[in-house]
Amino acid sequence: MTTTILGANGKLGAMMAHFATRAGLGWRTQARTKGADVQWSGAFDDPAVDQIFAQGATLINMIGYTGPDEALLHDTNFHFVKDLLANAAKAGVAHVVLASSAAVYGPGNGTPFDENDSLRPITPYGVSKSKMEEVARSFSATSASPAITILRIGNIVGADALNAVANRHVKACKPMPLHRFSDGSAALRSYIGPRDLFDVVRVCSKPHEGLSRVINVAHPQPVTLDAVLSAYRTHQIPDLKWINMPSPDGIPHRVTLSTLRAQSLVDFREYDNPADAMVQQMAEIPAR
Repeated sequence: MTTTILGANGKLGAMMAHFATRAGLGWRTQARTKGADVQWSGAFDDPAVDQIFAQGATLINMIGYTGPDEALLHDTNFHFVKDLLANAAKAGVAHVVLASSAAVYGPGNGTPFDENDSLRPITPYGVSKSKMEEVARSFSATSASPAITILRIGNIVGADALNAVANRHVKACKPMPLHRFSDGSAALRSYIGPRDLFDVVRVCSKPHEGLSRVINVAHPQPVTLDAVLSAYRTHQIPDLKWINMPSPDGIPHRVTLSTLRAQSLVDFREYDNPADAMVQQMAEIPAR
């Protein structure tokens, strides 16, 4: 049975491709550009589409858009997935794994988000992923549907907004702001390192019985943002500096995911310093 990583030239896809190769899994990679096992434009009338969709195959879709263009959000995160599922069913694909986001939950109230919680996204990106999940759940109820796994992924070390902001401030030779609450603490968030993420994707790539399933993806140990920044400075961004500032009103102190479902599938390692351990996993991936 063939397993193909779609979007292997993106940040998440490249992470998964690296660890899959290191593990000797034989997973194929897809990208629009040369260097992947399958060069496919993403258009469903492209002749190369026949190399993607095959009887009994597993597709891990890491193709996505996170920017501000709402038309691209709709086309990439929703419409593309809708066509992907239709073509997968027609070809007899066994399993489709879809990368969603914790952004579908919205701001929350300080308690860990459970997979059964209502979705209240507040950003265009979160809305696009919520709509993607809706179409996937509807499609899974049809008789021709492949097995569908939806991964609601939290912050990923090296692919998170904090890393991007940190690098942008270093490039501008300016310290970045770090918001702290009245008790002096920084925000607590659910994170996962790239190797730990791969472990989850690897286990969840196996076809399952029944309709679509949803799994929160994060390490069971949430981390504070100041700990993440300290780890980035130690291992990745030595020139990083920050200034403590009062947290604006409305910024939630804790935004975390319940990982009980993921923990039932994956044996996560407990870290003495989880932020540092997760950032160190970036060193296992060759620079692009």
